[in-house]
Amino acid sequence: MNIIDIPSPNCTKGRNQFMPEAIVVHIMEGSLSGTDNWFRNPQSKVSAHYGVGKNGEAHRYVQEPDTAWHAGRVNAPAWPLIKPAGNGLYINPNFYTIGIEHEGNEDSVWTDAMYSSSSTLIKDISMRWNIPLDGQHIIGHHEIYSLKTCPGNKVDLNKLIALAGNTPAPTLLSAIPKKISGTGKATTITGLNIRSMPNRNNAPVTTVHAGIQLFYDGFTKEGENINGNNKWFFTNEGNWFWSGGVKDENNEPG
Repeated sequence: MNIIDIPSPNCTKGRNQFMPEAIVVHIMEGSLSGTDNWFRNPQSKVSAHYGVGKNGEAHRYVQEPDTAWHAGRVNAPAWPLIKPAGNGLYINPNFYTIGIEHEGNEDSVWTDAMYSSSSTLIKDISMRWNIPLDGQHIIGHHEIYSLKTCPGNKVDLNKLIALAGNTPAPTLLSAIPKKISGTGKATTITGLNIRSMPNRNNAPVTTVHAGIQLFYDGFTKEGENINGNNKWFFTNEGNWFWSGGVKDENNEPG
């Protein structure tokens, strides 16, 4: 894969004794050339390891063994593999992730060239660092920092992962799945994304903190399978949340 090196000064040498364990997918909210300039500016104090343009062109800003400054802020994280540091704090995710930026904004439809280039890049990175190609290790930035929708509303992360692994993309729900009625309440046990459909294909509607009580009107067993669990609850607002992220206080059969 041809990669153009555009070194950024905004990085930390090494990884504070950590190793890359996951890849964070970002959207640039701008152009590839604009991001090149922004990452080369020391005053911006931001960077990523790579950038991918709409035409598939790939740029490298920070070497993988070093720490790019792309995902250091944490807010109500939904990523189950984030590393706690105690007292509600977290080890800086930059130390153990690799960041890839993509040209466009949160409502941009990704080109075939972007999917092809990014998936090839993800595959190469995963092989170098033995990173599994799944939804827990190839994640959207919003799963770390819930105040953003990054990488946006149009990207299909499942497709990106499938392309990287040369496997068929999982079938996404194109219609409302079969619902089973049963009102109740559940308490979040971690930061949890609320979705418009029972899958992780699009950015979340919102994210709630751990310890929040949610009310549901029923569930489905036809949602996206996460860690062997495809049960999702639905709310009267028309949204969904994964049952694995909550403690069901009504003990609905699963």
